[in-house]
Amino acid sequence: MLCLPYAALLASVVSAASTPQVQYDHLKLDFSVLRGDSRSTATKGASVKVVSSGNYSNLYLANAQSYYSATLKIGSKGNKNTVLVDTGSSDLWVMASDVACYTQTSPRKRSFEEFPVFSHYRLLEFDTEDTTAPTNDIGKREDKATTTVGADASTASASVVRVNPSTCTSLGSFNTAASSSFKVNSTAPKFGIAYGDGSYANGVWGTDTVAVGGLNLSSLSIAVVNDTTSEFGVLGIGLPGLEVTYAYSDGSKGYTYENFPARLKSTGAIKKVAYSLYLNDTSSSSGTILFGAVDHTKYSGQLQTVPIINNHPKQFKKPISIDVVLNSITLGDSKQNISVSSDPIPALLDSGTTLTYLPTPILNSIVASLNGKATNQGYYQVSCKYNTSSAFVIYNLSGVSIKVPLSDLIMSDIKGKNCYLGVMGSPAYKPEAILGDNFLRHAYVVYDLEEYEVSLAQVKYSSSENIQVISSSIPSAVKAPGYSSTSVVSSVGISGPSSTLSVTGLKNSADSKAHYFARSLIFGVIGVSLIFVL
Repeated sequence: MLCLPYAALLASVVSAASTPQVQYDHLKLDFSVLRGDSRSTATKGASVKVVSSGNYSNLYLANAQSYYSATLKIGSKGNKNTVLVDTGSSDLWVMASDVACYTQTSPRKRSFEEFPVFSHYRLLEFDTEDTTAPTNDIGKREDKATTTVGADASTASASVVRVNPSTCTSLGSFNTAASSSFKVNSTAPKFGIAYGDGSYANGVWGTDTVAVGGLNLSSLSIAVVNDTTSEFGVLGIGLPGLEVTYAYSDGSKGYTYENFPARLKSTGAIKKVAYSLYLNDTSSSSGTILFGAVDHTKYSGQLQTVPIINNHPKQFKKPISIDVVLNSITLGDSKQNISVSSDPIPALLDSGTTLTYLPTPILNSIVASLNGKATNQGYYQVSCKYNTSSAFVIYNLSGVSIKVPLSDLIMSDIKGKNCYLGVMGSPAYKPEAILGDNFLRHAYVVYDLEEYEVSLAQVKYSSSENIQVISSSIPSAVKAPGYSSTSVVSSVGISGPSSTLSVTGLKNSADSKAHYFARSLIFGVIGVSLIFVL
């Protein structure tokens, strides 16, 4: 399947829990967290697994993608649609009531050690050798895009067969003919989205009223899909540079428009195009997005602001994805502090990825500090004593320290006798990291899409609320110590840790929800294509 003219999608994605409510100058959206190999297989309460066909010679990751969702009412008839909420894309699209629905017959599986190129992310695989200089507008780019990581569309795609439309409309659809307020945008290019797992969606652009809780957004741009292999629509809430009308159109004809967060501001529902993300603790399957507000009960310490950096300066002048600078990583407990990396690299904050992905040299340093050993199947075995909440991986993001307990980064087999590191390796040709669900659950993150900034603090799990509207700057946030230092390295040095983390005195986490290695089922993460990404 050709994918270059299309936009693949999702850097974070979701499944619905309850009806959002409009309160004062913000919109509160509660959601359920689902995990799975793809959008159609995601379920509540699923955990990451490595599965095999009966022995450990052929392993695959299962449930390595996370999703969130919400329910919208569209058009004058209020057609209900459950859509995935995606911080890594920027457009709203839904199923047409008469959609031509297809299903894949042979999706591609991804091995345990293969770098992820996730199906929720757009196929934006820029040629790393391209030397085109950025132009002076928001994001004029080279139309040339090549696959540099993972599978391209031809290898990620699968054979498809047409199925009953109900397969694609079970979570809702939109009958444009029945809506008196729908208007086709005849001047817009055709809508096209391609996913790394081979799925796609094609349709047309229009505008209509969308109801979210007690709020009606009139004349909101919507793509109505009439040909797809997907089972969910998508509510993209990302940066304007990823809008299909701009990022995937001819540079001279591309344009941006008011997407959902921007429309919230223009209608007065929020005062700034910003939102905060709270994923809750590992035992919870729900979380919250606050559009236009911050909940001060959900973090400890102080919110500190870091810049979103442009990880694709040769193609876009402004950032298109939520990348920040990851300055260093250390391991430690109450007695030790071990440096495993001090090279500043870009890190994507990706709520649609369950695990964390680090450049291989950094991963190797972590493995060495834990006295781990590589297996022939591409995973790393470590002592189960490291499955503890009394030791941490500490990420330094421009001076903001976020601590993640080792218990959230360790996977055990079903008997709990063998343990493996739940951090994956990424290619070293262009060092980048993906900080996924097992990082973001320990951070409270506020995304300011107007200022291209992110404010972070250590999460505090709480059912209380102290919500403050974002009017201009992020309330109570200060600039991080390293805010002005945005340089990143072009390669990561190969060096070992200063020492190893002693297991003496470490107490295993009795309440840790370990991720299991299962031998009996063959699920596989559907191979996906990422640009970098995601």
